[in-house]
Amino acid sequence: MGGGSYSYDTAKTRGVTYAAMNSSDIFSRSLDPQMKIKDKIRECCETEEHPDTVPIIIGLDVTGSMGHIPAHLIKSDFPEIMKKILDEGIEHPEVCFVAFGDHECDRAPLQVGQFEASDELMEKWLKLIYIEGGGGGNGGESASLVHYFAAYHTNCDAINKRGKKGILITISDEPTLPNYPRRPMNEIFGGLECDLTAGEMLDKAKENWDVYHINFLDRRGSYKDVPRCWKELLGDHYIEVPADDTNVSLMIADIVCKAVKGTAATTSEVITSGESHLH
Repeated sequence: MGGGSYSYDTAKTRGVTYAAMNSSDIFSRSLDPQMKIKDKIRECCETEEHPDTVPIIIGLDVTGSMGHIPAHLIKSDFPEIMKKILDEGIEHPEVCFVAFGDHECDRAPLQVGQFEASDELMEKWLKLIYIEGGGGGNGGESASLVHYFAAYHTNCDAINKRGKKGILITISDEPTLPNYPRRPMNEIFGGLECDLTAGEMLDKAKENWDVYHINFLDRRGSYKDVPRCWKELLGDHYIEVPADDTNVSLMIADIVCKAVKGTAATTSEVITSGESHLH
């Protein structure tokens, strides 16, 4: 995957159309088979067209309180994210959209797109997301599934050939669930021989990916258990944003730009008034 180029103008034009639509008419109404990752690999390959790829995984919480984020991205903000990345001189970003829910109670706890470079194909995979709106009263969601996907189900030339890390960003308003038993993990991925913990999966992902988490400070995200969980796991790569969709979009762009340039050393600050405080 990953052919073509990103056109800000055409993406913005389509965004006007999406803005007039209900989310139920944009996104999938059930789990699309193309989004299943079991026994599959997602590739980010380098070509003459894209010789210096930057693999980017954006993991979106699609449980009840967070389903508005994918809608906001496709209706208005994702073209602005891409424009900022490209304007910073990052010529070959390839984005893979991933949606996660709750592996203990959801029917579609993980949905995985392909790495793409063109606006049309990025939107294709974003629209294939099923916003299940599930989750449960079990104290967390399954963001760690995104870490496992990155660690074991990707094949990226930037990592394997050039020794560059990819960028992985998850977004939610919950802690990640701590334990991932073999049975549900095999249903999602296949091939597991033991239970895993969130920490184990994160450690493996961090070998090849710069991993960040954005905590959306709505009512749930403001509970003390959320920052405590993510700070313990990620330290400075845990980020808080006020409960406004645009703040999330600003921070995605900032993380990517500063990580590629090697300056994203301190990221545990809040952004306010539409300005990033990522230094």
